Amino acid sequence: MDNNRILMIRQILNVIFMLGAVVGVIVYFYSSHDIGTYIILASIVFKIIECALRLIKWKD
Repeated sequence: MDNNRILMIRQILNVIFMLGAVVGVIVYFYSSHDIGTYIILASIVFKIIECALRLIKWKD
């Protein structure tokens, strides 16, 4: 895969992670602890995917 394409995908995954983490913390403190925790855990999945893409060395 093209390195620029991978970089774009990683940036999108990072934005999803950051937005999810912020929303999760807001929900956690102002609404439901359980739902906030689930939102934060779901956003961590996106960060794990981004880290996996960073670690994989793509061969052209």
